[in-house]
Amino acid sequence: MPVHRNGEPRLAALVICAHLNSDRGTAPDRGFMQPSSGLQIASLIDRETFDVRLYHEMWHGPLDTANLPDADIVFLNGLQKDFDRQRQLSYFYRRRGAITVAGGSICTLFPQFATRFFDVVCSGGVDVVPEIIDDYRNGRLRAIYSSPQTRLTEYTVDYRLLVANGIGGYTHLIESSRGCNFRCDFCVIPAEKARHTHYGTARVMRTIDDAIAASPRFSIKRLFPMMFFIDNNFGNNPAELRALCAALKRHPRVKAWGALVTQDVLRNRELIVEMARSKCGGLFTGLESLDPEFLKSHDKRQNVTYANTLLDDVAFAQRQGITITYGYLFDPRMSTVADMTRQVRDVLENDRLPFPSFFSFVAPLAGTKLFWESAERGELRPNVRLRDLEGFAVAYEHCLSTDDEITAFARILFERLDLVAGRRALLRKTIKMILATGWRKPGFWFTTYLNNDRVRKLQSIFKPPGPRTYIAGTDVLDPQYGCHPDDISPEDKRLYFDPVVVTDEHGKLAEWLEAYRPTAHTATAAS
Repeated sequence: MPVHRNGEPRLAALVICAHLNSDRGTAPDRGFMQPSSGLQIASLIDRETFDVRLYHEMWHGPLDTANLPDADIVFLNGLQKDFDRQRQLSYFYRRRGAITVAGGSICTLFPQFATRFFDVVCSGGVDVVPEIIDDYRNGRLRAIYSSPQTRLTEYTVDYRLLVANGIGGYTHLIESSRGCNFRCDFCVIPAEKARHTHYGTARVMRTIDDAIAASPRFSIKRLFPMMFFIDNNFGNNPAELRALCAALKRHPRVKAWGALVTQDVLRNRELIVEMARSKCGGLFTGLESLDPEFLKSHDKRQNVTYANTLLDDVAFAQRQGITITYGYLFDPRMSTVADMTRQVRDVLENDRLPFPSFFSFVAPLAGTKLFWESAERGELRPNVRLRDLEGFAVAYEHCLSTDDEITAFARILFERLDLVAGRRALLRKTIKMILATGWRKPGFWFTTYLNNDRVRKLQSIFKPPGPRTYIAGTDVLDPQYGCHPDDISPEDKRLYFDPVVVTDEHGKLAEWLEAYRPTAHTATAAS
């Protein structure tokens, strides 16, 4: 048992990044974009007092609840779709007498509701963790702790935790800022009031050095360090971005880097050249759709402004050797299945635009402007579950196509896209793109092909536990919902294992949400 320097046993702290797979199966997903929230939380826990363990359900697979790691205090984090999994894990640890602390979007936006399932709820950023730890040691824990997303404290991210807990990957995931100043209606960031806040170049460069130093000696991360900035909007502050580019260009060990940016960054040709010269090799951009009506209706103003130059902007970035990636969203309230199928084919046949890295239906995430407006207009389907707000299940009533048509389309889109975009078609598209850019580095050819082939590759490991309808309220649930003790009480089963619903059988908001429904005044102010 780990001990203090004074010989007393240390307490055990477990940080779990809860995760429910997109296919609703249980296989580990070891893609490079692993969650970073757990690493941030674990880095803020006093290592002198606590033995800290980090568990990623995305990387490791579902935590075996029959053989739980010992813990005195458990931190649970996840996306909205993972909230039910956080509840399930809370049940097992509370039953063992551990303190459970939960964070994430639902906890931030609906903190009083979340206290039903956890001992402590964190609303906002991770910087509140040291306060929770201090109160835990002194026996004065509160039910809710709040920390504005714009509050930044000085701490060191301990990347050694990844190696110590068997979490791999070939890219360093780095954060240089938080938040975003745009107000897309389907995004939780404006709902959480998470305005863009930059860490500063000196802090970011220290983090990069720490990440490289913590990597195994003969790993790609150590020998050929590549950084990917997971900021919500890497280019929100152009002046800070330029300063960071200059530092990355000078860094002797950084070989390449990428980031998440908005479409206005692509439009800035001078900035794109500067980024390319500083070793930027890839940008994921919030392109979302080629449909101008979709962009206008979802407040993607930055995309509407530069829609006429999008293809030229993408081609320009690729001519600099920067691979462009993006996700493509559909809204079945404004597009028929025929429209959506045509958009997939249009992207496939366009020689200047890469194929999307993923497809998704736009989800009315709880607490967003889109969610409240959809509820007010009576557009949400009956029996929608929080689990359904993931982008794969359609949560809307009154779509332009029937449920059967949407289900058939979704099964092609998420399970058999090769019927529309096969390997040969994607390879042909890649070759045309490479010839069009005139870029001669084999590395760019390789990343371009990997990007174009990503969706098809992902579908090879897409294994739903049963036939999916892709319709909210009727879609199959993950096996974890049934993994509870046989002797569980009906009350505990309802509290921890029945899925949280956001609408009732009539499509009306669930009772727990009514207390948070914005008034006309607050809704106007938020927009």
